[in-house]
Amino acid sequence: MRSYKKRIFQQKNIFLLCIAIRNIFEAIVAPGGLIFTSFFIFLGLADHEIGYILGFIALTNVFQLFSPVIYEKFKSPKKMVLILRILRFCSFYFVLLLPFVENLRFVILLFIIFTSMSFGSLMGGIFLAWNDRIIPMDRKGRYYSTRNLIANGIAILIPLCIGKILDHYTHTTKLFIIIFIVSIFFAIGELLIITKLDDYDIITNNKISLKKILFLPLRDKKYRDFIIFSLLWMFAFSFARPFFNLYAIRYIKLSYKFIAFVASTTAIIKLLLAKVWGAGVDRFGWKKILKYTGLFYASTHFLWFFIHVNSHIIYFLFVLINGIFMIGFNISKFNVNLALTDHENRLSYIAVNSAITALFSFISTNISTSIIQLINPQWKLFSFDIFQVLFGFAGLLYLVAIVYIIKKDL
Repeated sequence: MRSYKKRIFQQKNIFLLCIAIRNIFEAIVAPGGLIFTSFFIFLGLADHEIGYILGFIALTNVFQLFSPVIYEKFKSPKKMVLILRILRFCSFYFVLLLPFVENLRFVILLFIIFTSMSFGSLMGGIFLAWNDRIIPMDRKGRYYSTRNLIANGIAILIPLCIGKILDHYTHTTKLFIIIFIVSIFFAIGELLIITKLDDYDIITNNKISLKKILFLPLRDKKYRDFIIFSLLWMFAFSFARPFFNLYAIRYIKLSYKFIAFVASTTAIIKLLLAKVWGAGVDRFGWKKILKYTGLFYASTHFLWFFIHVNSHIIYFLFVLINGIFMIGFNISKFNVNLALTDHENRLSYIAVNSAITALFSFISTNISTSIIQLINPQWKLFSFDIFQVLFGFAGLLYLVAIVYIIKKDL
């Protein structure tokens, strides 16, 4: 028994290390992050082109629908995760050729990113279910808050490094190639760590068809309510969030170093509060934490009405307060998703939820992108530009989602 507990403890640590390495890689290559936003601008992409790329990335999550079916073919979470991560990395690094291509650059970039992200989405909830298999129910809040803690620890260091690099060096083809080559080491590191994980079985309903995958979660009233809440929330998130860094860099004229400093400072605060939020979910329940963090998170978006070229402090306050409540919200939402899927059909439930929210994210981002494309950047509503109006409207959409979930008995 003692050796078994020791092995489980070791495996939990290996999972956390794998997640840490993955977070570093994704922080470097995230399409909406500082590096890729500056890469998009370097390649000469317009605002709406960047928006469409981010919208199509959201659509890749629809492929999570197929993850339970694919898992039944592999019958091994380790093998499935390993193969899909290799495909994700191999397809991604074709971006190294983009600076040397001039014709159809936008289309080729969209294809590369969409393909690479699709392989990641096909993994669905397999890695989560694989990890969750060894975590006791009474420790889940603390364990997943530790995961958030690690993610925020990385979010402290990476933006500072990225901001310093992007501000200090001229944006050239050589610079971006070096950055992407550095990310290869983290990609290889993640693959090596995955090979060290034990191949735990995932409890699934191996007789389930794709048709049943689609309709089973929708027949579960509680989970159906959760799906509706999730799609409302992601519609709001995708309506504005993809444009935050673009707006800060191109229109507010903030330096990469300042944006990175704000992000890292916020990450430190989130790091300190992660376990507090996790313990709060364990003690008071997810609904109370979800309610108050969601309401405050939504309200922070109205601070965009006061952010302009000379309002660095307000931008800092927005990111800080927004981040503090975001981590509490994410921990509570994550826990309710696990609680409502504690059965053999977990993979199907999570896949359907992800696919539906992805579709609405795609629609949402494309609506806001089309608005940005159609309206002149000089347009004003009172003294607010089009981006500020969209960001404020997103705050209202968040409030609709929170009011909906508060009234439901989950």
